[in-house]
This record gives sequence, C-alpha cells and structure tokens, in this order.
Amino acid sequence: MNTRCSKRKTSKRNIQNIRIETSSLQTNNISTTQTTTSNLNTSSTCSSLPSQKKITKKMKLDITSISSKSDSNVPMDGYSIIQNQVLFSFMCNTNCEGCGNRWNGMMNINKREGLFLILSFQCSICQKIITIETSPKVVASDRRDINVRSQIAGHLCGIRHAGLVKLMGAMNLPSPIQDERYSKWDRDLLIMVKSFTERSMKKAIEETVAAENGTELMVSGDGFWQTRGFQSRHGAAALISCNATPKVLDIETCSKTCNTCMGALSIKKSDPAKYDKIIKSHRCEKNYEKSSGTMESAAILIMFKRSVSKYGVYYTKYVGDGDSKTFPVLSKIVPYPGKEIKKIEDLNHFSKRMKRALETIKRQHGRKKLSDGKTIGGKNRLSGESF
Repeated sequence: MNTRCSKRKTSKRNIQNIRIETSSLQTNNISTTQTTTSNLNTSSTCSSLPSQKKITKKMKLDITSISSKSDSNVPMDGYSIIQNQVLFSFMCNTNCEGCGNRWNGMMNINKREGLFLILSFQCSICQKIITIETSPKVVASDRRDINVRSQIAGHLCGIRHAGLVKLMGAMNLPSPIQDERYSKWDRDLLIMVKSFTERSMKKAIEETVAAENGTELMVSGDGFWQTRGFQSRHGAAALISCNATPKVLDIETCSKTCNTCMGALSIKKSDPAKYDKIIKSHRCEKNYEKSSGTMESAAILIMFKRSVSKYGVYYTKYVGDGDSKTFPVLSKIVPYPGKEIKKIEDLNHFSKRMKRALETIKRQHGRKKLSDGKTIGGKNRLSGESF
C-alpha cells in the first residue's frame, strides 16, 4: 500500500465515530456464512503449510514490491488472518496520501478469486483510491499462491473441496475456488507433485549411494491403507533409506477399483458406444486383485524388482518387523539373481514385542511367588519402569 501512514492513539470516542459505508460491498459479499457486523469479508489464511519446503520448493513467489527479509519475527511470505473491522479501523488511524487529512472513506472488494481478494480504499475527501492484492501470483502462472496452498491443504487434511467450503464458512472467510476449477487445478497439481516426487526420490537415492559408498543399499519398508483393517480398496507402500536422515526412495500403490471404470458403469446400458470409448481411452487405476492384507508385501516386491532399471541400485538389506509378511515374499521370489537379501530386525518392533511378552508373563504370574519368596512384580522387580 503506497501510503504514508502515521499512527496515533485511538480513544473510545474516535472508534465510536467511525462510519463504515458498505453499500458497495452488498453486491460483493463473499462470505459463505453470515457476514461480520461490517459486512466485509477479507481473505487471508494462516501461516504456510507443513509441506511448504517439499511441495513449493520450485514455486518461488513473484514478490517484487516486498522484501523477503525482515528485521521482525514475522515471515514476509506468510499469511495472517485479520478481521475486516480491524483493518478498516487501522486505515482510519492513518493519513490519506492524497489530501493529507485523516483517512475516512470506504473499503470495497474489487475482485475475488477463491481466497484471493483485491481490496480498495477510497478517501471520502479527495476520492483517492489505493488498492492491495491479498496474495501474489505463482511464478509463470495466473494462479494465486493462497488458492494453491489451500488446495494442497485440502488434500493433506483429507477434506478436499467440500471440506474446505465448510472450513472457510465456519471461519467466515471467502469460499475456495469453484468445484469445477478446483478439479481442473487438481489434475495440473497432480502432474506437478508427481514430477517433484520423482526428482526428490532420485536425489535421495544419490545421497544414499554416497553415504553407503556403493550401490548395495539397506532400506526399510512400510505399508499403509486408505481405511483401517484389511478391507481397504486402496493401499500403498514406501521404501525408506536407513541413513542418519532417512528419506523416501520409492513408492508404489495398489488399487482394487478404478473410479473411472465404476463411473462409466452408469452408462454401460444406455450408451454402450460411449462406455466402450471411455474404457478404452482411460488409464485404469485398478492394478491389484488379491486380498488387501497382502498389498504391502506385493508393493515392496515391485519396488525391489525395478530398483536396478529405475535407479541402478540393489536393496540387499531389508529392515522389517518380526511380524512382517514382506521378507518371506522377498526370499521366495528373488528380485536379484545371485544376490542374497539379508533381513535386519527393527529394534523398535523387537522391543515392543519383548515388552508385550513380559507384560503377559507378569499378568499371568503376578501373584505367584518365585524361588526367592517374592512375586515377579514390585520394586526392583519386573515392573513398568523395568519394561
């Protein structure tokens, strides 16, 4: 905001005399719930997401008018939520750049695109108008940083567009971008995330090879499912390096259904030609037929088999828990002819199993006296502290 502002102390009398003209805002109301008392709905969101460094590393912001450095502890590329009444009151405590008088005028919303706003402040004395944009553009794009961040946040929190609408409504913030545009951005965002993921994993492989001083690596694997239990239709697994700073080396997903195939079933009888066209042209997501419980071992086996062609490395040591079904699969179906895969027990899982076994023994024999005449539990005996 190109204004020369001078602050002064405000009194209750001054605040009571503030007149907010909202006639122009009635047609620009962007609140998803009841508006605030001033009928203003500014959009600013909270600080940057936890995945900022991972996802937006290459998306440098085009902020030319604001320095990225600051002597204060406020991050200049972050966001702060501020109520419109507070912003308006702040403006009323500044002097107008045009006439030099104490500013008193109207605050309007000139444009809204999702959470992004262009706000204008018009002086009622000299009619000078100043405007501010609440979020910068992403470099080489017409999209606003705050909208991209909110979309990523919707995925990270598992709430997507419908959840964001409810969240913004509850916080009396503008609605996110429309569902149709949201879906289009999703497709573009997926391409970007996949590209960054591949670069990140390739770099992690290079770091691991350098740390191991060779191409025979030690990795750990872990699986996860969309829903709890072993009835989930979708699952995935990841291989992680065992360096001082573990990083994801590869990922693989297993899906028992395809959304496109399931959606096309609705027109299979009414429009067979269109159904056949959709089925033949789309990339089917279904790639797994067996039980959901075996998804982890199957996905890890796939990643082992492609390690040489994809990265030029061998996973010769596997860190797994004692209950894992993965290592027997790797031993039965040898990914690398002539190379043995060694299993290394995970200390965390081993200690958990040991603790459970000791707790079971204590529970079964807690009141029985041993050869020394004492029970198995108690002070300096088998107790919670010794576990």
